Amino acid sequence: MTPRRPAVDDEGSASVEVVVLAPAFALLLGLVLLAGRVILATQAVETAAWDAARTASLTESEGVASRAEEVAMASLRNQDLDCAGSDVAVDTSHLAGEPGTPSSITVTVSCTVPLWDLPFDRWTHRVEARATAPTDQWKSEP
Repeated sequence: MTPRRPAVDDEGSASVEVVVLAPAFALLLGLVLLAGRVILATQAVETAAWDAARTASLTESEGVASRAEEVAMASLRNQDLDCAGSDVAVDTSHLAGEPGTPSSITVTVSCTVPLWDLPFDRWTHRVEARATAPTDQWKSEP
């Protein structure tokens, strides 16, 4: 006959495991939400920078900066990104005056993304993207 092993009292061990693992799971879930928010904000800001740079490269030289800012803000709104603060900088220093000379416009868009709806109260993350678009080198001013 086989000897019997003594009975082990394991009542309540599942409750202890849940109490120990629940905070770790909640923290992991919060970090996944935080990473997802930052990645989506980065993609939205990059898209806004590219949209603004392309529009600015096609705009007449007089309204380049204001048009680029309008397009960047509209792009951020269209992507449902609510920035706590945003900034659009247009660099026209590489615009050529003479037809036939290659030139470009660079737009930098930055956005401060609030993370208030996540468990990390009062945290923000600043996202910045820069895009450069070539202009039509054979276009002359009217």
